[in-house]
Amino acid sequence: MSHWIWFPGSFELYHSMLLHNRRTRARSYNGELSSVYYFPFWRIDAPFPSCALGKSATIDADEEIEFLANTPDACIVIDDRTYPVGAKVTLERGKHDIEVRGFKAGSFPAFYVKGKTFASDRSWVVVRPHDKVGRHAGQSELYTSPQDKVEIFKFSYKRLKPVSVESVNGGRLFDFGKEVFGLLNVNGDTLSDKLLICLGESREEALDTAHTEVVVNAILSGGNFKSKSVALRYAFIPNCSPLVDISLDFEYLPLENKGSFRCDNSLINQLWDVCAYTMLLNSREAFFDGIKRDRWVWSGDAYQSYFVNYYLAYDKEIVKRTIRMLRGADPVTKHINTITDYTFYWIISIWEYYLFTGDIDFVRDIYPDVIDYVSFVEGRLDEDGAFERKADDWVFMDWSTFDSNGPMCAEQMVLARAYECLSSLARVNGDADTEKRAFDHFTCLKSLINERYWCEEKGAFIDCCKSGKKNVTRHANIFAILFDYTSKERQDSIIKNVIYNKEITPITTPYFEFYELEAMCRIGNFKYMTDMLDSYWGGMLRLGATTIWEEFDPTKKGIEHYEMYGGRYEKSLCHAWGASPIYLLGRYALGVSPTKPGYEEYTVKPSLMSFKHIEGDVPTPYGNIHVEMTEDHVSVISPLDGGTLVINDTSYPIFKNKELKVQLK
Repeated sequence: MSHWIWFPGSFELYHSMLLHNRRTRARSYNGELSSVYYFPFWRIDAPFPSCALGKSATIDADEEIEFLANTPDACIVIDDRTYPVGAKVTLERGKHDIEVRGFKAGSFPAFYVKGKTFASDRSWVVVRPHDKVGRHAGQSELYTSPQDKVEIFKFSYKRLKPVSVESVNGGRLFDFGKEVFGLLNVNGDTLSDKLLICLGESREEALDTAHTEVVVNAILSGGNFKSKSVALRYAFIPNCSPLVDISLDFEYLPLENKGSFRCDNSLINQLWDVCAYTMLLNSREAFFDGIKRDRWVWSGDAYQSYFVNYYLAYDKEIVKRTIRMLRGADPVTKHINTITDYTFYWIISIWEYYLFTGDIDFVRDIYPDVIDYVSFVEGRLDEDGAFERKADDWVFMDWSTFDSNGPMCAEQMVLARAYECLSSLARVNGDADTEKRAFDHFTCLKSLINERYWCEEKGAFIDCCKSGKKNVTRHANIFAILFDYTSKERQDSIIKNVIYNKEITPITTPYFEFYELEAMCRIGNFKYMTDMLDSYWGGMLRLGATTIWEEFDPTKKGIEHYEMYGGRYEKSLCHAWGASPIYLLGRYALGVSPTKPGYEEYTVKPSLMSFKHIEGDVPTPYGNIHVEMTEDHVSVISPLDGGTLVINDTSYPIFKNKELKVQLK
């Protein structure tokens, strides 16, 4: 089957270039609100405008091929003879060497070869540029027809109408009932050919025209207007004629929810659905952080989206696109998103991708890019091999206050995990030298962490050693449990002195709450998680959230909930990092996890937690594993062998397509 092919990464770099330059903010100009371009925080790379891809093969019989390209500045070279775009050539049996070459300014050349042996696919390799020779061609399962346009990302569309329209403050307020993303359509006679449309994820934001973050300046032509893609629940048009009507072409990827979860707690079921919808909205060219702000691809946010995806849609393509977008083009000069820990998460994510999918082809394709980034990281380590922030590095970790006057413990934890994963990646790529060096660095870092940062007085890991403050936050201590980087005795101390210590600043973002809850699940404290799902995520739902917010503080009131970064409505109310309950429930309630890449081996270790009944599906490369558990029994049906059901330290083998049922009473 033929695919459109291109230089590896060009498709992702091109669409990354577009999406990272679409953000706008509402600003006043000459007394009127306007939508103003917002510049991205980091270097945005463009794809190579030219390249050549080649393939050699021997055929046993004559074959015809046809050559297409997305640019007229392209050709196909068959055994040193050159043909133009659109050429149909009959190949005689025997060996043939074929190259496709092209140039496209402002975009990237893409090629399509119809044929049998020489059908364009990832078996073609880079011929030029010379420093990338031998890498497999890029392709996407979205682009397999000769009519496809690779510069247009393939979305699906569905027309939505507001669920209510209200006259208020001299204008009209349109409510779509829940958060949506797409293209606004404006229709109807007006007194002017210009309309200001104020958008809001909340009713308050849409009506507060002096502070709303996103506006659309609609210029009607013949009484009609279609906007660019925007996020909203509410749209307010001041001084709006009753004849004006709006609708929205909902723009989305048609991802199937292969995973599922249901229990006897209706709030948790509602939460699972809201998390799934939040993921749908943020699953686009890549995994976005949020659909209103920033509409960008952040590595730390995406890292958590990968986990949710493995238990929800199990779409490998969006993970690969996101990883490539985050990598950017050579040369490597900055950390990903300029954030140090986000680079470390990127390295870790590639091993996790392989564990969940078994896709060795992608891992081998991306491995040289991993090594390039590791070389960059190692140029910024101190004499002990620890990471210390340079002047132009952004250490994020979480929206919290840390003692960052020197190398931070939490950063060393994530760096150690990156080296641990690098060692595994090197092993599967047959790179024995890097495997050993990475593992040695990992073990040294783990020892350094325990020797340098553990404080007996606090019974916990401290943020930093240089200042002498002995400041304790949750983050490094959570990683120590999650990654199993310290002794059982110290983990018990952390639980007492940090996790359950109300004097330690609590986590306020779903982002880091994900790590805290997973750490507690790892040690079997499921009540901690279910209580948090009810109080924290449930707190958002009780306030009417239709998608999960970027941050939630239950002590806030009214529009205080929408404040962030100094703006009255800057907080994202549809943030992908809040969808982690899907992963946590699939991984620790249904209990399904791979133990060898691609589910070659896996365990099912379900837990009722605080529920009386759970049931659901976890997707794998071979279909869904279905798990049901009550107080009386556990039932597992799986599409593959290699599984082990674990109940109360007793193991039961799982066989393909045969129900395994274990009575508990």
